[in-house]
Amino acid sequence: MPAQYRLMVVIGIILVSMVFGVGSVEADLCSDLALQPYGGATITSAAFVPASSTNPGYCRVLATAGKQTDIEVRLPENWQGRYLHIGGGGFDGAIPDLNVYARELEQGYAIAASNGGHRGEIVDPTFGLDPTLAQDYAHVALGTTVRVAKAVIAVYYGERPRYSYWFGCSNGGRNAFNAAAKYSHEYDGVIAAAPTLNLSGLIAGWMQMVPGSILTPEKIATIDAATLAACDGLDGLKDGIISAPDLCSIDAALIPGLTPAEIAVVDAIRSDTTLSDGTLVYSKNGYGPLIWAPVAGILGIGHIQYIVYRDPSWDPSSYDIDTDYPKIAKLVEGVHDSSADTEPLVRYLKEGRKMIVWHGTDDTILSHYDTARTFEDLMEAAGGSGRTNAKLYLPAGVNHCGGGPGADTFDMIGAITEWVEKGREPKTLVASKLDSNGEVLFTRPICEYPFFPYYNGKGDPNDAKSFQCKRSRH
Repeated sequence: MPAQYRLMVVIGIILVSMVFGVGSVEADLCSDLALQPYGGATITSAAFVPASSTNPGYCRVLATAGKQTDIEVRLPENWQGRYLHIGGGGFDGAIPDLNVYARELEQGYAIAASNGGHRGEIVDPTFGLDPTLAQDYAHVALGTTVRVAKAVIAVYYGERPRYSYWFGCSNGGRNAFNAAAKYSHEYDGVIAAAPTLNLSGLIAGWMQMVPGSILTPEKIATIDAATLAACDGLDGLKDGIISAPDLCSIDAALIPGLTPAEIAVVDAIRSDTTLSDGTLVYSKNGYGPLIWAPVAGILGIGHIQYIVYRDPSWDPSSYDIDTDYPKIAKLVEGVHDSSADTEPLVRYLKEGRKMIVWHGTDDTILSHYDTARTFEDLMEAAGGSGRTNAKLYLPAGVNHCGGGPGADTFDMIGAITEWVEKGREPKTLVASKLDSNGEVLFTRPICEYPFFPYYNGKGDPNDAKSFQCKRSRH
């Protein structure tokens, strides 16, 4: 709306509030947002949510743009000039639960997220049969959402955000790199958790895990127990956490009770994905729980059937990496541009914008080794600007986006905010493991790559101060 009209509305509401109470000001300003579209979107709802024990008061805006892009924006009463864009996961399909970010809302971030450009389920790839929806999922919905959200913010607060951030895990981690590469002018800092800079390679890696469906829960438990027994103490402490996976080595053939076919499956999951000529496509998985292998295989099949070939009848048994991988790469990277290119990422870092990448070492859906490999390639290309403006952390024993035996509670959003706004460069961070009541069980350092936490052998093993960051083989 025109600035003069908004000013008149504000003055009118203030006068009314002098009679009926201040609480109506925000509510009326919020509902006023529905009077016209912003950034090409249709506002479907704009309502003020009163403060509660878990949230400050905020204006909740729902909008629709494009073909199926649904957007939510939360505008807190105590806005501090910050914008936080939240990414989705899997195949998206629904707006993430923004109640998870109540602390950030309390800290004055205006928060936005979308359904990734289509309506569906997080495990449903059928939207890919529509090229437009597939393109929105690739990255276009990201740009649509930030455009709409910032237009709404500008009208509601009378100014645009002073600082803008992205946080996403898994597919949201992939789009963290896309935010930096394709929409760099919109973000001062991005956090890419359990990401990929290499979606076509990841799909091929997932296909290598398809045979993992033969592993029963009992066999998986046997494999996981043998792995932990062989690798747990390599960080100086047997605590149920594999903190030094780079030092770990275990021969699946020596695990009792495995058939030759099961041994071959374990070896494949824990080996690099390569073409027949030895060309590396995707790095090996770590030593986390193999229960996720069948899930990863389903993700690979879904991508190929619905997004690559757009043929639900495609038979996974016909898959041949030398034949299919070039087609995957051509569609996913060439046509849809799903992964961020190195050159714009380098430019983003050279402009002084910040990036934090983290990936739990117990993740067996995406490879933390591939994240480290592609991150190092980016650092080499960026030169000094890379190390100055980007960080990689590999939290020990943390599963995909959280969970696992390791310390999985830490504040990367706070870290990047301090870095961007106050120039406080994050170094070694501290993570906590919480029980079901939110009480701290133990803490661990999160070391900058390529270091890992090593127990000093003397202090309290539940205290991060008893660990030092030791360099791995890399």
